[in-house]
Amino acid sequence: MNREIEEFHKVAYFFAALAHGAENNLGKGTNSLCTLAGKKFGKEAVEHSETTDDPLRGLEILLESLEKIGIVWEVEPFLGGGTEAVRQEGAEKKMRLVFRTCMVRNALFRYAHEQKQSLCHMAHGVFAGAMEKVMPGTTMSLEILRACPNACLKELVWREKE
Repeated sequence: MNREIEEFHKVAYFFAALAHGAENNLGKGTNSLCTLAGKKFGKEAVEHSETTDDPLRGLEILLESLEKIGIVWEVEPFLGGGTEAVRQEGAEKKMRLVFRTCMVRNALFRYAHEQKQSLCHMAHGVFAGAMEKVMPGTTMSLEILRACPNACLKELVWREKE
C-alpha cells in the first residue's frame, strides 16, 4: 500500500475514534456542534473567485474549489424518476445529491462505526458552508436521506437570507 494512503487511513481511523468518543461523552449535541464547526471551515477554507445563483453551476464551482485544497468528493445531482434537479417547496429550494466517494464513510467503515453521526455532520457542514460562499445570500443545510455503503443520497436545502 502507498505510504501516503496508509498514513491517511491512520489519521481517518483516529478521527473516527475521536468522533465516537465525543458522541459517547457529549450526546446528541455533538451533531449540531460538528455541523457548525464544519460550516465555519467550509466558508473559510474554500477559495474561489466565482459566485452564482444557479445551484448546478454552484456545485461545479464548489467541487473544483474543494479539490484545490485536497478534498475530493464525487457528487452529482440525483435525477431519479425524471424529476427536476432543483425544486421549490414553499420558501425553500431543494436539490437531491448523490455522494459516491466520501472519506468520512470510508473512515467509519474502517473503524466499524455507524454513519449519520458527528463526522457525517461535520462533512455536511463543510459542504453547506462552502455552498453558502458560492451562492451568497443563502442559508444552506444538507440532510441525509439514505446512507449506504457505496453512496449516500442527500438533500441540499436552501433559502434566501432575510
